[in-house]
Amino acid sequence: MSVDQGLVVRGVTKWYGATRALSNVSLEIRPGRVVALIGHNGAGKSTLLRALSGTEIPDEGAISLDGRKAEFRSPADATAAGIACVYQELSLINELTVAENLFLGAEPRVGPMLDRRAMNREADRVCAEFGIPGHATDLVAHLPVAQRQLLEVARAIHRDAKYLLLDEPTTALEQNQIEELLEIIRRLASERNIGVLLIDHKLDEVCAVADRIVGLANGQIVLAGDARSMAREEVVEAIVGAGQEVRVEGSHGRSVDASQAGQGNPSGETVFEVRGLAANGLTGINLRVFAGEILGIYGLVGSGRSRFLRTVYGAEPAPEGVLFLRGQAFHPRRPDNSIARGVAFLSEERKSDGFIPQMTSIENILLPVLDRYMAAGLLNWGALRRAAEGVLQRISIRGDVHEPITSLSGGNQQKALFARAVLQSPDLLLLDEPTKGVDIGAKAEIYEIIRRVAKEGRSVIVVSSEEEELLEIVDRIVVFRNGSCDGEAIPQADLSVTTLRRHAWTHET
Repeated sequence: MSVDQGLVVRGVTKWYGATRALSNVSLEIRPGRVVALIGHNGAGKSTLLRALSGTEIPDEGAISLDGRKAEFRSPADATAAGIACVYQELSLINELTVAENLFLGAEPRVGPMLDRRAMNREADRVCAEFGIPGHATDLVAHLPVAQRQLLEVARAIHRDAKYLLLDEPTTALEQNQIEELLEIIRRLASERNIGVLLIDHKLDEVCAVADRIVGLANGQIVLAGDARSMAREEVVEAIVGAGQEVRVEGSHGRSVDASQAGQGNPSGETVFEVRGLAANGLTGINLRVFAGEILGIYGLVGSGRSRFLRTVYGAEPAPEGVLFLRGQAFHPRRPDNSIARGVAFLSEERKSDGFIPQMTSIENILLPVLDRYMAAGLLNWGALRRAAEGVLQRISIRGDVHEPITSLSGGNQQKALFARAVLQSPDLLLLDEPTKGVDIGAKAEIYEIIRRVAKEGRSVIVVSSEEEELLEIVDRIVVFRNGSCDGEAIPQADLSVTTLRRHAWTHET
């Protein structure tokens, strides 16, 4: 094999404002080899993937492909060069068939008409090759998640990809499906001479398939070498940042007193308890939250954090387990059930399922409580207005709340959703990545809102990928691992960024 062959990264650096997401990163992906890229949440893995797939343009450094300089200004450039990327969020179109997705944008034709017979014949052949039980004419919406994942990979290979970039491809798969996918990855590398970059946080999977392991921490390469010669302890120590404690700063640049981080007022009264919850991808979930407490949930990608919140909110089914809210059995079958029982939820994806963009901010804020102000089929607009004015006095939103909510900045949109939650007067507030996509100033204001809710005696559960964020605002932290949680809650004062990462990684190995 020529030394020039391969997808090679040299000294790539990427900034987002004042944040350096990648710092002088170099690695090589050779044909026929599988490189596993591992690292903690926010280490820079996805940023590097976006740079290689043309979604982001590096600020410094160079990328070369088979000995020639490569400048990918768009995903189309990378695709044309033979680089295919399969993200966690699949790009398949559910309303189209397997064959239509496989050939999307490159459909064979007979004259002006699609050659559906050829499409279906080839799609069935590809399904058989990749072990996809579906047929060419099946709608993708009817396929299980595992089969969609395989179809996404098959589509990339079918379009003559020379290099395959996979972002946490096993997150939504069961164990037998994971083994099948890993076997396909090995086969693609060895039989088709395809270079593979695999982002994965499960070391069992990494060791099973990778030829080489590259570790990222805080945007920098901290580990690189032959997978067979690396001890797992060495990998974990490099990733969690042993000896590199991160000091957590408060929202105004001051050092946080660990004993005051959450600033809640836990009373000892249990508000919410979960025993043996099992649902889609979740198993053996146990935890308790006290009145006035801010409980943090930490875990690696795919650990089940967000799925747990959605299950408690009734957005996903909970077939097994026992839940209690204020000492009473709680069965969250639908979101309206949970709202009626005093549960409020802020989704990670506010734009897709957090608010209704055509409505004003005030209308979005009032939506969950309309039934409280209705009598004989009529709304008491005066009482509604007074309630809205009261919550808006407590949560300062910059912008016109009588205009569509999309007119507000990201931080103020998030504060509007907090206003909606506060107006519900919930016993339990569920927050999934509450400061995602907001600036530093808005973060500080949102932290203060969370603390005020806890001081009022309410219970708050916060899921966050940002270790520093959790350590700043919570009282205790539980760690999710592979869809389970043993209920062991660690006081915030006993944790640092390093020890928190170690809790997540060492239990994965």
